[in-house]
Amino acid sequence: MNNLDLNFATEQDLERMPGLGKDHAKRLIDFRRQTGTFKSWDDVKKIPGISPEILNTLKKSGVTVGGKAA
Repeated sequence: MNNLDLNFATEQDLERMPGLGKDHAKRLIDFRRQTGTFKSWDDVKKIPGISPEILNTLKKSGVTVGGKAA
């Protein structure tokens, strides 16, 4: 699943991403609801349970933040 932006992805889209699953997807959506948008990968790092390995997996799979690749 390439070209998925964390600011627009549905919870179901996120659940299907490698390394995420239901719990991480919910945390990402909750953070987005509270803050409005992810401005950078640094915002994603703030989410509990999102490890450097998960970040790398997302970046390598083509996920973007605000339309910007890693």
